[in-house]
Amino acid sequence: AYLVIVLDWYTKKIVGWNLALRSRRQEWEAALTQAIQAEFPNGVRGAGLKLVSDNGSQPTATGFMAAMSLLGIEQVFTSYDDPKGNAETERLMRTIKEELLWLREFTNLDEARAAIRHWITVEDNERDVHSSLGYKSPLEFEAALSARGATQAAA
Repeated sequence: AYLVIVLDWYTKKIVGWNLALRSRRQEWEAALTQAIQAEFPNGVRGAGLKLVSDNGSQPTATGFMAAMSLLGIEQVFTSYDDPKGNAETERLMRTIKEELLWLREFTNLDEARAAIRHWITVEDNERDVHSSLGYKSPLEFEAALSARGATQAAA
């Protein structure tokens, strides 16, 4: 199975993901669609979003690139053979493997999806703290940003 994630590098929050038996541009689009619907229900045009990815066949597919252009999302590709160019996402994928995937055997794809959904929702986005976020979880950091923005708007 193949896991695709969309990670907000600023908040460290996993905003979209997809687990499938294949890894085509459609699976990448499904993860991105989930992220957009969750984080930008009114659309992403003009939001100045960037999608950082490797140079694989999925993000470089004509259909995927056309979809990014239509949405107004700038694609940024890492250098060839340089995982450090996407270090945040690469590290997260390693953590998912170490904390979940390598520790269990799943009987089917639905069981794996349920475990990943729980891990992302509870373990990563709610509980895991990051030093770069002031030792807050992604959701705590996001809430603090919202509160700060509301306070500044009221001033």
